Amino acid sequence: MNTSNRRPWTRRLQVAACAALLAGCAAAPSAPPVLLNLPPAVTTGAALAEPAVSASASAAPQLLAIRRIGIPEYLVARRVRYRADTSTLAEWPNTFWAERIEIGVSREFVSALRQQLPDWAVCESNCGDLQPAVALQVEMVPMDFVRSTLRLQARARITLSGGASSRVLSTEERVYDLPAAGDSPQSHAQAMTELIRQIAQAVAPLVQNARP
Repeated sequence: MNTSNRRPWTRRLQVAACAALLAGCAAAPSAPPVLLNLPPAVTTGAALAEPAVSASASAAPQLLAIRRIGIPEYLVARRVRYRADTSTLAEWPNTFWAERIEIGVSREFVSALRQQLPDWAVCESNCGDLQPAVALQVEMVPMDFVRSTLRLQARARITLSGGASSRVLSTEERVYDLPAAGDSPQSHAQAMTELIRQIAQAVAPLVQNARP
């Protein structure tokens, strides 16, 4: 083959390769991932305003053991998932929970419940040598952010047990349908925190009225 005929094609390939390289260098870097936290269920100001339990009170505060705060297994993931339709889950683009979501939900629920029960002592799971008066278990299934309607739909099953035999004292279900402030992962997280607050408000009188 004639070398002189190959040179124009070689130059064109070199120019094309350089152009592709320059285009790649000029492309904008990918956006960093968004790390999402649940907003606190109790603000700092509200926490400081809580009445303190007197250390000199004649009776020690009753002890509440929080055995489990359960959320759907399909939400236990780094990606932030929402309900796209009745049979499909989707994920917010490039958005991840900053911590394990089940840990964040449990922490914020305990915080909200402590605010609702200032005269009770609260322990999580293991209370050591102390015998709790009442034990609590909450299962939040489903707990779906429905993006098409911008609403958080959930059902909470609340179970209280107590006494030496840990017999079931009461079981009930609450249904929630909460609006979100907007179409964003942040609004999704804020609606979850509001759900946690409302469940804590529902649980508090059940605990106070429990008869182990």
